[in-house]
Amino acid sequence: MRYYIFLIMALVIFIGCTPHPRFGSGESRPPDSGAQSSEQIYEKNKKDYLSATTDDLIELGRIIQSYLGRPYGTKIDGENLDCSRFTMLVFDKFNHTKLPRTAAKQFKTGQKIKKNDLRYGDLVFYRTDGNSISHVGIYIGFDEFIHATNSSGIIISKMNEDYWRKRFAGGRRIIP
Repeated sequence: MRYYIFLIMALVIFIGCTPHPRFGSGESRPPDSGAQSSEQIYEKNKKDYLSATTDDLIELGRIIQSYLGRPYGTKIDGENLDCSRFTMLVFDKFNHTKLPRTAAKQFKTGQKIKKNDLRYGDLVFYRTDGNSISHVGIYIGFDEFIHATNSSGIIISKMNEDYWRKRFAGGRRIIP
């Protein structure tokens, strides 16, 4: 448990302290050695910069961490905790974003993101019931996501596990 807390906090600090834009491979690429100013480089790569501050990401990590280990089905504000309720609660507490109630509807929210372009805080979606979107979690980096499961409650899983890799449907960016 402490390992996951440390991992989440280290990830938040690492992402926030990166001096260069983050690219889909997870690597940082230094600015071109040409005569471009930092403003020109920023404008050219604006889409790759996080608009969230380090403090924002630490706060998001704190909120996410507060749910880790909670049992599936726990009543919160009169509703049972499941995967989509979990993401709704996190983003409502984080920046007052009101997400739809189901994973399928959340899949239509935000900006579509390819798997290689996922960043900390992006929503990740899965088809666990056939062809429809039926599961959602929050990407936390290092090919891991946090989500609500029937059997274990709020846990962290690896996206490259066979079960999740085969069912991955896509990602959505909620934090610009």
